[in-house]
Amino acid sequence: MISRRNREYIMVQLLQTQKMLGIVGEHPIMYSSLQQKEKQWLEQLEKIPVDTKDNRVVLLFNGNPVKGSVGIDASFIGKVTVPFQNMVTAEFAHKSHTKVGTRGQMNKQGESKLFLTALPKGSFGIELSKLESSDLFEDNQMSDALSHITKLIASSSKSDEDFAVELDGATSRTIQSLKDFLKVISDDEAGVTIESGGIRCALNPQEVKSAYERVSGTITTETVKTVHGILKGILLKSWKFDFVDENDNPITGKMDETLKEEQVIDFNTTYFNKSCKVVLTEAKILFKNGRERISYVLSNIEA
Repeated sequence: MISRRNREYIMVQLLQTQKMLGIVGEHPIMYSSLQQKEKQWLEQLEKIPVDTKDNRVVLLFNGNPVKGSVGIDASFIGKVTVPFQNMVTAEFAHKSHTKVGTRGQMNKQGESKLFLTALPKGSFGIELSKLESSDLFEDNQMSDALSHITKLIASSSKSDEDFAVELDGATSRTIQSLKDFLKVISDDEAGVTIESGGIRCALNPQEVKSAYERVSGTITTETVKTVHGILKGILLKSWKFDFVDENDNPITGKMDETLKEEQVIDFNTTYFNKSCKVVLTEAKILFKNGRERISYVLSNIEA
């Protein structure tokens, strides 16, 4: 069960138990039993902090695809889960410092795969989970990715500034998958509620449409350029580089996902603190409010 939902369930049980305590008074048997039950609920509640994170996410839907209390359009569920999984994979790879490109097969697809693990009661939707692994660090990356995606979707419905702040550091593939996700929901005139850990966001059909228009208005362009300057270093763990061009302007970004570690080590050894030319892909993200963000991917270095 999602941590937030689990907490809410325990809160309901606790309140009912406390209500029963007030009814039974000093009954010699029932009062003692209910006191013990109250203690158990309180102990369980303490184990679930409000800001807890989770490797599971619940997607609940309302609106046109949902038919009263009868069911939900199966084709809609199929369409909406694909871009959501793509968004999770891109964000998971980014959180784990894996190289994420704009095309081709993404790394970390196996580790970030979500499985349908439950159908939440009381609403029409699905629970998607990353199956347990022995890698605690990997689990933390997934919970961070799901938390950020939930916040990203929530911010897209609020304002251009909120969205721009939450999008900071996201890859272009995450943006495209978010656009695809919101388009499916908007086209079907649906609303969505997303819960992961202690984070929850709820968008009605009009808010989904507004979010889709905002994300669709975010323009991403890419330009490949060759720049002369001095390499200041490459960090293998984060896959980041530092470079200063011939006009003393600093340029920082990520190494290309297709490069092998041996190639990057050779770049560092051969060109560190030396004059060289680098091949960069410059990605510009233009938000609806006019704010622009530029990022760089380095694919090659030459003398």
